[in-house]
Amino acid sequence: MNTQHWIQHFEANTRLNHKMKLPDVPCTQPAQTRAALARSLAIFQLGESGGGTRLRRYTRSIASLERLQGYQRAVDLFVVEEQSHAALLARTVAHLRGTLLQKQWSNSVFRWLRNLVNLEFNIQVLLTAELIAEVYFGLLSLRCSDPVVQTVARKLLRDEMGHLSFQRDFLFERLISLTPAMQRVWRWQFRMIHLATAWVVSWDHRNCLRALDVAPSAFRSRAAQCWVNFQTRLERRLREHEVQARHSAASTPGYSRSSSATMQSPVS
Repeated sequence: MNTQHWIQHFEANTRLNHKMKLPDVPCTQPAQTRAALARSLAIFQLGESGGGTRLRRYTRSIASLERLQGYQRAVDLFVVEEQSHAALLARTVAHLRGTLLQKQWSNSVFRWLRNLVNLEFNIQVLLTAELIAEVYFGLLSLRCSDPVVQTVARKLLRDEMGHLSFQRDFLFERLISLTPAMQRVWRWQFRMIHLATAWVVSWDHRNCLRALDVAPSAFRSRAAQCWVNFQTRLERRLREHEVQARHSAASTPGYSRSSSATMQSPVS
């Protein structure tokens, strides 16, 4: 994993977020639309405002792995970037004359799930939220006419796409260590968690979606396609790794087809 690339990326990008200027215009959205947007964005703001304590603790347990050197520092900077998102969203909620949240039921469930098992599961639940966020901020940037909301949504959409690449790099390093059967199990449960999350978000943010003239079913359909796109890229990379591993084994002195049949492929 090229952790140095991500360290440099997060350092530069977080500075841009802190310095970002928003359009100096009043909110002219109708009261009902404004309230729906403000509440929805306040939920996302709460989700971005965590300190990443358990995530950082998990990363310390794998910090010594050769292929993940520097990952702990990259995660620290990733958390800082998430907090810069929280600051941008707080400014947007204030622009909409909304109120920030200290606690919210779906966010509490999400945090509980993230800390349920281990680092991989924590990252997976976080990744699920980022896949949902890609759809959410994409719709905001396209459907909301407010200049401030559009500006923030477009910036966060770009950042979330970067986060997806970061998480894909990490998952690749972990999945190549699993057997083909375990990879299939992982894929299945990841899919189920993503589907459940999309249903919860589409219901919890239904008023905002209605204000954007987006049906909950259309939101879930977009979310499902984002999952497929992410998983397709991840599996393509795993297949490429498998081909390279086979070629490397074939070029090793003493390698034979009969002996290769006893080798276990790292991917399905």
